[in-house]
Amino acid sequence: MTANGTRLLDLVCGPAGPLPETYQRYQLVAHLGSGGQADVYRAVRLCGGVTSAPLTVKVFRVDPRRPLVDELRSWDKGDAALMDLNNRGVQAICRRADGFYGPPPHRPGQPPEDGDAVPYQVYDYLHGVNLREYVVNRAGLADGARRLNAVTALATLAGVLRALHHPQESGATPVLHMDVKPSNVMVLATGEVKLIDFTGARYWRPEEITQIAYTPESGGPEAFGGVSQVGPAYDVHGFGAVAYFLVTGEYPREPGRQSAGGEESPPAWSVLRRHHVLEQVPALRDHLHQILADRPADRPSTLELSGWLERLADLVRRSDTPDVGVDWGEQETARIIGRARPRPPVAGTETDAFQRIEKLERELVELRGALGSHEQPATRVAGPAVNGSAGTAPTKLAHQPPTRALDGPTGEQQRVPATRPVSPAPAPTAVAGPAPASPAGAGATSASPAGTGPASPQIRGRASVPQPKRMDPTDSMVGPDQERPDWPQRPREAPGVWKRGWELSGIGAFFAFICWGIWAASAHGRLGVPLLAFCLVLVVAAGVFVVIRLLGRLVLVQRLGRVRRSARGAHAVTGLFLVAAGIAYLKQTPWVVSLYGWLSGTS
Repeated sequence: MTANGTRLLDLVCGPAGPLPETYQRYQLVAHLGSGGQADVYRAVRLCGGVTSAPLTVKVFRVDPRRPLVDELRSWDKGDAALMDLNNRGVQAICRRADGFYGPPPHRPGQPPEDGDAVPYQVYDYLHGVNLREYVVNRAGLADGARRLNAVTALATLAGVLRALHHPQESGATPVLHMDVKPSNVMVLATGEVKLIDFTGARYWRPEEITQIAYTPESGGPEAFGGVSQVGPAYDVHGFGAVAYFLVTGEYPREPGRQSAGGEESPPAWSVLRRHHVLEQVPALRDHLHQILADRPADRPSTLELSGWLERLADLVRRSDTPDVGVDWGEQETARIIGRARPRPPVAGTETDAFQRIEKLERELVELRGALGSHEQPATRVAGPAVNGSAGTAPTKLAHQPPTRALDGPTGEQQRVPATRPVSPAPAPTAVAGPAPASPAGAGATSASPAGTGPASPQIRGRASVPQPKRMDPTDSMVGPDQERPDWPQRPREAPGVWKRGWELSGIGAFFAFICWGIWAASAHGRLGVPLLAFCLVLVVAAGVFVVIRLLGRLVLVQRLGRVRRSARGAHAVTGLFLVAAGIAYLKQTPWVVSLYGWLSGTS
């Protein structure tokens, strides 16, 4: 056992289904990391005692500051976009293997606890490191190490953006990734790169983009102009941030600063930093700043990225730029990569040790299943450190910028206030250290909705799992006669919602009562029949209220999945009905009709 041993978890998860074992479809074997939106695990698929090859399982967390329905719809949009891209055959992106709603992770053999279902995504498990970790660790600087070819990596990324923004399929809708940055680019041992974390991806349609993922150190300023300003150029800016990072080893943007006298206010967005090396090479600086321009129209288009990249590679080769461990030589072609002589893996992405760990984990999972030893404590597996371990504080890697979610037109706010990050240095995101495979989206975080003031603290994972109750091992599964939680549960209305907005009905009833009193007093007869007629009007008004509420339930709740927070609409319609009834009483009062005619000059 070493200090870097990784903890084997004892948690399972799965979708809602008719079979009790459906809730235990995936065994979570190691915690890889946590971001602002999800916890990410390495897992295996269980079926009849057989375990699959490693997978990546992302367990999303719901932001309690936003409506549950909005959170689930936001997740569903990103999931739909990624699944569509996989079906189109887009290369060099993470592959979605499964997606479902289910109870939070729980102990094997235990029925899931009651509560709201959470979204899950399952991806291929990628052996490697993300580009940020690769550059920060300077993995390519070791003697004899095979370096990542930066030109090939950027060319691959440009090809992905072309496939997203200009799909070749007839009728296909363009997709925006919305969060292109170094930590979302995986470097594999073969030298290939893949774009990951499509949580914030959206179809390029105004009604689809209700939030904008914004990373201060690499995001485009148009995020602060609302969704109408966001388009393919937003991803192009992210591409430029990756290129800048490969050239300098730093992010391109930093918070704006006030002048010496403090007269000028910095912009809400981060401004381009002045890099001392680039200042000595104006041609290279201007070329990088072109793709990072504040105005989207000043950047090259997606189709122009290949030419822009050729010019960049030529400028870097002729400049004295810092060595960050990447190769700026000629782009590697398929012929070179596929030659018969085997090539060593890219430095920092060796996977043999991790594959041995994963094999041991799978054997331990199968052994647990055979022995039914679900009550035993977590087992330590000796070996190199993986992305993290459950129950321990994650390691903070410097310069990992957080991603903020800025609300669009259907959110609570449409624009971002003129605020900026407090610290001039990139805010570190808690991840679990260098990993053999960074999961899709492990580095993404989220912030408070735009327009609500300064960014709130990041939401961290609710990783605590209740201790399982002692159960008979022979009854570890939920039997067919036992009740199972109904997953997913529909959000429920708060009690007493129908009372909210009662003042609208009250005003209408008061007006109708006054008008009825005027009419009844003018009749000079008994009040029994008029009183009965007024009571009938109130009964009809109550019926109107009930009908409107039922229509709202059918349309808003069952069709649109909304949660009604008041009954103001039904009360408003009921109040209007009562006002109309009161006016009808006045029209039957002779002296009121005469007075109205005299005032209007018609009599």
